[in-house]
Amino acid sequence: MPHLLITTVGTSLLTNADGRPWGGWNARRPDPLPEAAAVDQWLQQADPVAASAETNTLHSIGLEASDRVLLLHSATSEGIFCAERLQTYLESGLCREAVLQPITGLSYHTGSFAQRGLRSLVSEAIAAVKQAAQLGLESILCATGGFKAEIAFLNLLGALLQVEVVYIHEQFREIVRLPRLPLVWDADFVVRNLDFFEWIEGDHRSSVEVENRLKGRPELRPLIQDDEDGHTYLNAAGDLLFRAAQQQLATKPRAVWPEASPLSPKEKYGLSGVEHHRPPGWERFVDRLCAIDCVTRVTYDAATKERPRVKILDAANGRIGIRYESAGRTLPLAVSTTARGEAQTELVAAYLRRR
Repeated sequence: MPHLLITTVGTSLLTNADGRPWGGWNARRPDPLPEAAAVDQWLQQADPVAASAETNTLHSIGLEASDRVLLLHSATSEGIFCAERLQTYLESGLCREAVLQPITGLSYHTGSFAQRGLRSLVSEAIAAVKQAAQLGLESILCATGGFKAEIAFLNLLGALLQVEVVYIHEQFREIVRLPRLPLVWDADFVVRNLDFFEWIEGDHRSSVEVENRLKGRPELRPLIQDDEDGHTYLNAAGDLLFRAAQQQLATKPRAVWPEASPLSPKEKYGLSGVEHHRPPGWERFVDRLCAIDCVTRVTYDAATKERPRVKILDAANGRIGIRYESAGRTLPLAVSTTARGEAQTELVAAYLRRR
C-alpha cells in the first residue's frame, strides 16, 4: 500500500557542520541563508543519511516512488527554506509528490508556541491522517525534525490514533519504530464532557465564563490555558485529546436512533410530588422531553443538580441526567429512554444537549 509520510521539518540541513559549503549555519548570528540553487545541487549528490534528519528518516524507512510526503514546517525563514529545499529534492523522482504545510505559531519569535503552534500541528496532522485514509494511503508519522515539543506531541498522537511513528535521533543511524499500539484509552471522557469541549471551541470564551463553566468539573482544568487577551482556550494537550477523540469516534459505526416508546407523553410524566419553587418554564421543558419518541419516563433526580447539564447515568439502560435552569433556579431530572448501549445512549444525550 502507498504511504503518506507526514514529516516534521527542522533545520539540520542548514545547521549540520560536516563540510557542506554552509556548514554550521547559525540563525542566532544571524547567518544569511545560502543560495537555494546551491543547496538543491548539493542535495542531489549528498548521502541522504547525512544530509538532514528528514532525508535520513525517509531513506531509512524505504521511501518509494508511489509514496506521498507532507512536510510540516515552522513559519521561520529557515524552516520555510529547508522545507522548500526538501520538496525540490523529493520531487526529483523520489516520491509521487511532496507538499508543504506551514504550521502557524511554530516560531522562535512568538509567545504562543504552546497555544497556537502545537494546536496547529495537531490539527494539520489529524487532517492529513483523515485524508490519507480517504485516498487509500497508509499514514506514517515521521517525527524526527523540528522542535522537540513537536516530536513529543506526534508520538502521543500516533499512540492515540494507532498510527505508526518513526524517529531517528541525530546521533544515531538506526530508525526507531513505534508501531500501531493496541492501546485502549478513554475517548468516552471527551464524550461525557462534549458539551464543554464544543462550547469552548465554538467561540472566544472569557476566563470568567470558563471558570463558571468549570464548577464541579475539576478534571477539565488541566486541559485549558488562560491567554493574555482575557480569554481561556483549550491548551495543546486538551486540543489533542479532543481532536483525537473526534477522529476515533468518526471511524465507529453510526448509532441508530432507538425505537419509539409506546407510551403517551402523559404516561411518561413522573414529577408529581416534587418540591415547589421550580424554575419558570419548567412545565414546557418537561413536556418537550416527554414528547421525544424514545423517552419512557421523566423523573426528579436530586443528584443531577451537581452534574454536567446533560450526563449519561446508565448507558446500558439508556438513562440520562439533564438539568433545567431558569432565573437562577434549577430542576434536576432523570430521563429514561429506549436506548441501549453507549453509542445509542450518547446519540440521545447529544440530541438533549442541543435542546
